[in-house]
Amino acid sequence: MTASIHDFDTPRTAEEWFAARLGPRRSALETAFSAWLDADPKHRREYAACELAWGLVGEARITESPRRRPLAMGVAIASLAASLAAIAIGSWVFFRTPAPPLVFQTGPGEQRMVRLADGSQVTINTRSRLEVRIDRRHRGLRLLTGEAFFDVVKDAARPFIVATDLGIARAVGTRFNVLVENERVEVSTEEGKVLVQPPDATSGGVLATAGTRATLARGVLQATIDRADLNRIDNWLAHRLEFDRVPLSQVLAEFSRYTPLPIRAATPAVGAVSVSAVLKVGDIDALKATLDAAFGLDVVPQANEWVVTRR
Repeated sequence: MTASIHDFDTPRTAEEWFAARLGPRRSALETAFSAWLDADPKHRREYAACELAWGLVGEARITESPRRRPLAMGVAIASLAASLAAIAIGSWVFFRTPAPPLVFQTGPGEQRMVRLADGSQVTINTRSRLEVRIDRRHRGLRLLTGEAFFDVVKDAARPFIVATDLGIARAVGTRFNVLVENERVEVSTEEGKVLVQPPDATSGGVLATAGTRATLARGVLQATIDRADLNRIDNWLAHRLEFDRVPLSQVLAEFSRYTPLPIRAATPAVGAVSVSAVLKVGDIDALKATLDAAFGLDVVPQANEWVVTRR
């Protein structure tokens, strides 16, 4: 005798259909099931959710005939599957949505050392803002302003990427410095290799090896390579500034990164004075003493700045 749809209670929901179809397939049941799927687009989504989560409750072998087994038992199992599906889908949406980054920011004269979740270490220089997103698959950071030195733990499966508005630095395991300043970004490599690319590049780029610096400027498609000033980087990591016959205007510009108020030369002639000195970052008293004793210059406070003048 051929079974008909009247041989079983007609399911009404996705859970009931899922439970009914766990047993031996019947042609009448499958015909009715196809009609139910076609009746409303949401039926397919609801049923797919039950199938998606079935694996989460383990394998279930149903040996009884659907007519002998109470339908409620099957519905309970399917309802559990659907609930798990909702959790699984919700979790998928949650993890696919990028979590807010960890944000590290330093003020004038402040420097900060941070150990990241992957074991890498970052030293953040003055007036900097760094965003960090690290998970099991990715290591992505964004340096919005300022400077940071990265001591990266090697992980070939998760490249270490530092993005800026002007370009991207990509490494696996290395030590390098990134400076964002004056419409340019400098990537100086102390150890290993770093690939430097424009922000919209999908391939290519410039490889900055140990001792070299890659510089990207706004509007330039390819980074230029030259010798890195590793001495400058070592100095700021040690909280000092070292100058060897450098125009005072440049000394003041660098020193001002570490002070709440900027410092400038009163005249071009004062700015052209050649300076050789070692100074502690942000130590305005040491700067005053050096300029006074060596050059006869005064550092005079004004409304929103310091001005260096001849005595």
